[in-house]
Amino acid sequence: MTFLLSEDKALRELLQGIIVNDQKADGDATPRQVGVWFGQPDQEIRTQAYPYITIDMIDVVRETDREQRGLSSPDYLIPVGFDETTMSYVIPKPIPISIDYQITTYARHPRHDRELMTQLLFSKLPLRFGWLEITEKTETVGDVTTNTNTLRRLDVINVSKRDVTEQAKRLFVNAITVRVSSEIAQETASTLYKVNSGVNVYGPTTTTGRSDNPDYLSFGSITITPPNNITNNN
Repeated sequence: MTFLLSEDKALRELLQGIIVNDQKADGDATPRQVGVWFGQPDQEIRTQAYPYITIDMIDVVRETDREQRGLSSPDYLIPVGFDETTMSYVIPKPIPISIDYQITTYARHPRHDRELMTQLLFSKLPLRFGWLEITEKTETVGDVTTNTNTLRRLDVINVSKRDVTEQAKRLFVNAITVRVSSEIAQETASTLYKVNSGVNVYGPTTTTGRSDNPDYLSFGSITITPPNNITNNN
């Protein structure tokens, strides 16, 4: 996972594919593709054409109410090329983060404005049970490419109308604030190797016979031979 860049990419891909219709005088509807860009882009890399959508990151917050301590070994954070047949790994549990974005739509015609809002809130950004699919890693072996994906919560926080008039022209503007759940894995994974032979474990045993203390502890040993599918986690 590339923190922030992965969320940016996934959100932009989610919003792409929206089409509005130009209503002609003869009644025929002409489809128009809606562009999606990040806010304040370089002018030379895009041409502004109405209607369009922009994405702006506005906040990053640590979510302490979701935070846990301890070790974990999530499959989606396994390093690329890691040999799972002979090794395992653990990392401290990632720190939960929320990322807030403002999605803004711009349109010159009220019909385009309504079509944008309808498609966004009906299918792209539902008011509940929304989710965002993130590609955590991509691994290619020979001709086969495998993506490891996770699903994140995507909550709509606020919807606001911000219509304005500029240069005697109407501009229909909507601002939708969404929150994406994320996390930061801040430490390097620790590699663990599978046990392949017997292990001597020393521990206390009870011995009797001493006149001053008939039951006292001394140390003996036992041998454990693990099955092939057991991984040493110590």
